[in-house]
Amino acid sequence: MMKTLIPVALICFATVACSETTQVSDDLPESRSDVDNPTGRTERVNSNPDERPVRIGEGGPRFDACQAVGKVADLRSAKLSVRIAPFDSAKEKESLSEGQIVFICTRSHDQQWLGIVYDNSATPDADPRSVDCGVSSPVRSKRNYDGPCKSGWVESTFVKLVAG
Repeated sequence: MMKTLIPVALICFATVACSETTQVSDDLPESRSDVDNPTGRTERVNSNPDERPVRIGEGGPRFDACQAVGKVADLRSAKLSVRIAPFDSAKEKESLSEGQIVFICTRSHDQQWLGIVYDNSATPDADPRSVDCGVSSPVRSKRNYDGPCKSGWVESTFVKLVAG
């Protein structure tokens, strides 16, 4: 009787220990315009086929949604272009000034572009903890950013790490 209990106990333990999984769909951008996520919110995905939304939660459910804070620095011109996708030819959304605080949420595969979340109303000398874009705490799964602040892609050369 004891011999059958041990394998069953091991199977139960192994099932519980391996219960946290990541689905392939977590890494893929959404293909529909409205996608329900585990938090119960419905994400708004722009219908522009050229736009690549900024993803948050890439570090997993135990880390902040965006794992670093940066500051726009060493600009060659007066402003840093925020683009809709991580490409030089992508449409410009707007621009950021030197000293602007940004949350760094993701990177392009070649590491040349950062997917950022930012609040234009934050002053350059503001404490990053005072800006609440909803990315300073964990999220349950990877998803497109749909919070209260703006998001987009900038060249990584012009963002200096402040925290993270």
